[in-house]
Amino acid sequence: MRRIVVVAACFALVACGAPVRDSGTGVDFTGANSPGSVPTTTVTTTSEVQMPAKLSPHGKEVLERAQRSGVPNVVLVISTEANATERTAAALRGLGATVEATDTSIGYIRVSVPVADVERVVATEGVRRVDVDEPLSNADPTP
Repeated sequence: MRRIVVVAACFALVACGAPVRDSGTGVDFTGANSPGSVPTTTVTTTSEVQMPAKLSPHGKEVLERAQRSGVPNVVLVISTEANATERTAAALRGLGATVEATDTSIGYIRVSVPVADVERVVATEGVRRVDVDEPLSNADPTP
């Protein structure tokens, strides 16, 4: 999910012959009044990358239900940035989370954390994605 913002800045150099420096690009424009000069246009682009949400809308819904139901802890499955699993697990322990399992080869951490602390877990450095681990129903599928 990326959104690119393009900012166009146009500089028409027709009025003065003094050198002009565009601070955005560092380009010098000279000789604007010289014969045959052409007005110059500079386009500056910047991109604003919108990071995907670390917790899905479904995960947020599950957390809201857990809060309403008075559930004290939830289990989260966390995907970490490359080579950051151990560091992230240590940071989560510092927040009071109980680390149940880690796998550094795939950047995986499973933690149990108080519902009230989920936002802090999501904001922890090294956390790329968080999913709420919901227990599977053991309902009998026979009619």
